[in-house]
Amino acid sequence: MNNKSINQQDHLPFPLFNNRFFSEFSQDSKLIGHLNQEMLHLNHKCSYKWMNQPKLEWTLDNDIKILVITWNMHGIIPGYSLKRLFNIEQVHHDLIVVGTQECSRSIAVSLLCESKGSWESKLKEELGKNYVKVQSATLNAMHLIVFAHVLLIPKIKNGKPYTLSQGFMGIVGNKGGIAVSLNINDKIFLFANSHLESGQNAESKRQTQFSKLETHFEKEVFSSHKNVPYDYLIWTGDFNSRIDQKITTQTIRHHSDFFMWLSSDQMYQSRNHSQDYQSYFQEGMIFFPPTYKMLEFQNQWAVGKDFRIPGWCDRILFKENNKTKTFSSTQGQNGCVPQELKLQNYDANFDILGSDHRPVFAQFTVSFQ
Repeated sequence: MNNKSINQQDHLPFPLFNNRFFSEFSQDSKLIGHLNQEMLHLNHKCSYKWMNQPKLEWTLDNDIKILVITWNMHGIIPGYSLKRLFNIEQVHHDLIVVGTQECSRSIAVSLLCESKGSWESKLKEELGKNYVKVQSATLNAMHLIVFAHVLLIPKIKNGKPYTLSQGFMGIVGNKGGIAVSLNINDKIFLFANSHLESGQNAESKRQTQFSKLETHFEKEVFSSHKNVPYDYLIWTGDFNSRIDQKITTQTIRHHSDFFMWLSSDQMYQSRNHSQDYQSYFQEGMIFFPPTYKMLEFQNQWAVGKDFRIPGWCDRILFKENNKTKTFSSTQGQNGCVPQELKLQNYDANFDILGSDHRPVFAQFTVSFQ
């Protein structure tokens, strides 16, 4: 079994990371064996939807196809091609959103120089002439950028950036979040990116950080878009969620239990108890190994002095706002599955090396009908 067969099951769109699907998939013995072996050997192969499908001229009758990527880059700009991350020649997307943490430089160096010009130039080169930068936002080592296909550009307006520092004294931007909002016709899209507190015992602080970021971005968007709240929110980030298990170097070398680890994921546990800052967000079911902490240039766990308990730190959340055209800090937080914004794929790309994290991506469609 591989991710392609998982994606083609009868759960359309992509299954969500909740009690129902967790219970269902964790009883599938063939899937359990497959995922345990992937996690033990770190030989996961991702799959993208819509490979080699032709692109028609976009109209209001089409769904918008969106690729969203999150990646903690560990202070680098890759000197190699990122074709296997974007698959531009095989897959068409109308919007491409890239959220990065520890982008281009270390957090410490980024305090003095946070420019992401070289990274943006790298992305423009990778995406080619058919994609145009719409808007970007930068805070310290965090970066968020939205590209649109040239066919969609005439429909886009009002791109706005937002930032909120949550580091030392609430001033330093080593932790916090950034966001970009834009209109596509009469719909408001909000894309966010955050780098939350690290540490095995910092989940409560991460909850508080996320809650403050969400409230801040909601208010900023409401003000920027003439007192109209957003329609769709997609949130990338290094959430630094950890696994609440006593995992050792011996464990990860000789034994793995995918669904046991996943059931101990802090974000999942908090969401289960409805105490989580993300209780009203959705996330795709996870079928890939933890993306942290890896060796930079090998798909192996970091061990020895660099060992950390593995974690699904790198995640993409989303929700749809059932707005009433009046602002409320709790709008959209009703736990309902989005009706227009639909997750079609959720995966991690272990072909992209150079960092101690591996990038995670999601593919969405948005219907305007």
